Amino acid sequence: MKHLVQLGRKVAWLGLGLLLVGVMPARAADPGLKISPSTVQIGTFFNGQSVTVSGTIPAGAQAVLEVIGSSAEEHFMRKGRRGPLWMNVGEIKVQDAPSLYLVMSSAKELLTAAPADATWGYRALEKRIIFSGKIEPQERQEFLKQFLELKESEHIYSSRPGELKVAAASGGASPVTASFPLPTNIRPGTYKICLSVIADGKAVSNACTDLTVEMVGFPALMAQLAFQHGVAYGVLAVVIAIVVGFAMGFLFKGGGGH
Repeated sequence: MKHLVQLGRKVAWLGLGLLLVGVMPARAADPGLKISPSTVQIGTFFNGQSVTVSGTIPAGAQAVLEVIGSSAEEHFMRKGRRGPLWMNVGEIKVQDAPSLYLVMSSAKELLTAAPADATWGYRALEKRIIFSGKIEPQERQEFLKQFLELKESEHIYSSRPGELKVAAASGGASPVTASFPLPTNIRPGTYKICLSVIADGKAVSNACTDLTVEMVGFPALMAQLAFQHGVAYGVLAVVIAIVVGFAMGFLFKGGGGH
């Protein structure tokens, strides 16, 4: 009899569990994040590449798209005045700064007026990047501003409010698309492309996929020589410099003779 009672309790709990599963809300739909192309090849005549990203978000929601490179450490020499001269006065080390950072939003204010605790955009970078060395705590904000401006001038950082396009909703979801250019100076590696759904100033869901950038052809050969055959790389670099020098001299001499 005791065993029958225990069996009855187990059946009851199983039935309750199945009932709860039936009434629990469904998980958010897979955003189906897609990129084209998924692999970018840096060849001899590489001049940048346009990449298109598409996905879906819940109807009525806003979103932010980020393209993030791996963290890199950089060193800068600080200039200072010593008497009448400007010279190096110390080194500043920058840590946890992504090698590439592009961000787009569906609503402009998500980037132009992001909340202080935003986990996306330059607001997030402000909390992430670390400065050390010849810098005082009160100078950090000014150096951060200059660092971001430098990266933007190199086209490896970019903030694009409102450039993530949201189409009309269908079946409770809205398609989103964006296109962005990869700069000519992008480094080989794997980059994260992340789509975040934003609600009430918070990122409520996030989906990421990878973008691969690889060297091919002559640039790949030169990189391989540089890392694995230093002497051969040095000789080839000198030969190329000589050939280019003769070619330029011939062209300018020929142009001056007419």
